[in-house]
Amino acid sequence: MRFKKAVFTVNLLLLFALSGCSSTGAKNDLVNYAKSDRDYLALKQTIVNKLADTTSFDRILNIYPLSSFYDPKSDIEPAGKLLSEQYMQDGNYSACLQVADKMLSVNYTSLTAHFATSECARLSGDLSRSQFHNWVLDNFIEAIWRTGDGQSAQTAFMINSSSDLYAFIQLHQLVAVGQDLVYLQQIPIQKIRIQTPETNRSFTWYFNVTPQFRRGLIDQIESR
Repeated sequence: MRFKKAVFTVNLLLLFALSGCSSTGAKNDLVNYAKSDRDYLALKQTIVNKLADTTSFDRILNIYPLSSFYDPKSDIEPAGKLLSEQYMQDGNYSACLQVADKMLSVNYTSLTAHFATSECARLSGDLSRSQFHNWVLDNFIEAIWRTGDGQSAQTAFMINSSSDLYAFIQLHQLVAVGQDLVYLQQIPIQKIRIQTPETNRSFTWYFNVTPQFRRGLIDQIESR
């Protein structure tokens, strides 16, 4: 389903996202994290069991930002990316896989983690593990493409984190050379200038980064 033209403000998006979610009372939670966590873990297990279809991948990308596992400010993925790249360069594939497992334990939708696992498993000779995580990675990339075409703010890709945004670009063999945060009727859109290394041709991709802003609003309200 393509991301259609936004017609709500960020606050209305927040209310819409929270519809059907209940407060737990003691913690003054706006989101029913217990339910989101159960749904997220059930979908994760479906993928692990190789029973997932396109709907499974679409749903887990939507549910993960409403789970207690979601922390767009965490440095686990950025640090894990640097470590896994260093371990790959050093030929320490076991350490690389340990780092990737840590990333996956907090975010099974991480493009960076699945790529690192696939590559380090391949380089270590574990082709079955490599092929599995490559399959998962391909399905997550396709799920992001189903949210839009990235050609305009109205058809922006829906993305859950800055890590996934830049991983998505890099996995298409492209380079981000500039960025700007714009708003479509108060919906936050990252406008990324892209360049193809071979030809230096430049173009722009747009990413809807509502999940990160929404979590920030939720955290602010719950902390009061």
